[in-house]
Amino acid sequence: MELTTKSIIDRPSNEVFELVRDNLDKIVPFLPNVEKIEVKSHSAIDDNHTEVINHWYGKVEMPSLLKKFLVPEIFSWKDVAHWDNKNQCVEYKLQSFLANDLFDATGKNEFKDLGNGKTELNISCSVKIYPDKVPGVPRLLASKVKPMIEALLEKMVGPNMTSLGEGLKEYYSNN
Repeated sequence: MELTTKSIIDRPSNEVFELVRDNLDKIVPFLPNVEKIEVKSHSAIDDNHTEVINHWYGKVEMPSLLKKFLVPEIFSWKDVAHWDNKNQCVEYKLQSFLANDLFDATGKNEFKDLGNGKTELNISCSVKIYPDKVPGVPRLLASKVKPMIEALLEKMVGPNMTSLGEGLKEYYSNN
C-alpha cells in the first residue's frame, strides 16, 4: 500500500517542522486512532541531523472474533525517524512491537516553505502488511482472519499517516 498526501498548513515551515520533530505528542488529540505517543529518544547526530524514536499506541475497535487472539500491542509501533534539519524533511521506518516481520513501513515527510507563513506538508509512506505473521492466531483460523487483520491494520496505519496535515491544522486552530 502506497500512501501519499499533501496538506497546506497556515504556519511557517520551521514552526511546523519543529513541532512535528520535537513535540509530536502534542498533536495526538487531533490524530485518529492514536491513544498516545511516547518519545523514547531524541538526539542530535550533528548540526543538521536529529534522530527521534517515538512509540505510537493505536486504538482501534476489533471484531469479537479477533479479540480472542490479538493483543493490543499489535496496533502499536516504534517510529525511528532521521530528521534532516537543513532541508526540513524526515525519513522514517516503522517497526512492530510484536514481530519484526509483521509489516514493512518506510516513508518520507517534507515540509516545504511556501512563503506568507504557509507550509506544504508532503507525506509518502510505503506499507506492506503480513497478517499471516501475527502471533497468537491459530493456523486453522489464519486464512479466515487474515483479511480482517489486514483491514484493521490498514484502517489504523493509513489514516494516521495521511491525516497528520489535518491534525496539524486542528492543533494550530486550537492553540
